[in-house]
Amino acid sequence: MLTLCCCLQLPAQVINVGDRFQDKETGVTYTVRDVRMDKYVYMTDQSEDNLLSLSRVDGREGEYALEPSRQADDPPIAGAEFGWPVKYSPEKGTLEFYTPQGRLLYTLEVVKVAEREDYRFNVSFGKDSEGYIGVIYVDGYTTTGDSPAFAFEHELVERLAEMPSPEEAANYVDDKTDINFDGIPDLQIYIGLNAVGRVSEYFAGFVWDDEDKCFAMVPGYDEISNPIVHPDTKTITSTARTDAVEITTWTMAWVGGHLEIIDETTSTFGDE
Repeated sequence: MLTLCCCLQLPAQVINVGDRFQDKETGVTYTVRDVRMDKYVYMTDQSEDNLLSLSRVDGREGEYALEPSRQADDPPIAGAEFGWPVKYSPEKGTLEFYTPQGRLLYTLEVVKVAEREDYRFNVSFGKDSEGYIGVIYVDGYTTTGDSPAFAFEHELVERLAEMPSPEEAANYVDDKTDINFDGIPDLQIYIGLNAVGRVSEYFAGFVWDDEDKCFAMVPGYDEISNPIVHPDTKTITSTARTDAVEITTWTMAWVGGHLEIIDETTSTFGDE
């Protein structure tokens, strides 16, 4: 039997833009992208290739019908036909698909969306075949369930000879810094240092997507050497040794949702 989870923030009798539906069996998540004329509901999966469409039944609270979408010729719910009734009840915590004769086909569970402040992080490490500590694991748990809502795995830049203590492990996660300057704390995960030449530290970076209620990885953030966040100028600087006697500093800013280099300066050891 197909099982979906409908993620809603308010106990309303209608489905709204931003509500999310997850297929627990496949892990595919549908997000409501459009509600037209307060009647037609269009949802897409993460790739935006697959559509699930509903139309609201006039004058009936919480009642919809399964409808064709622009990109789907067959009903996305196995065993259903277009036009069959769908009943949404946040009070019961269900979204139910029925046959025209009133037989229940599927019951979909309603779950609470995790907000940014709901997240708590747990850090662990893995050993390689030689007994060195070479991988970091970070799981993010929320108040909405026992399973991790966020999971991260990454090889450390340099392997460790000893397992970090719980206090040291906790310092590998920075969930207080706002790296994209939108007023919401984001996530930096320390992935280690390179001590060859001038010491460089590296982090994986994730920004909080308040629309989809999830952490989104920042491409290339784990390649930034010694990132420093500057809230006053809304920039991030990176420094690295680029020559035997030179250090280069790159200044980056957010442009169109992506980090771009806006300045580059090189200094010689001893200049300062």
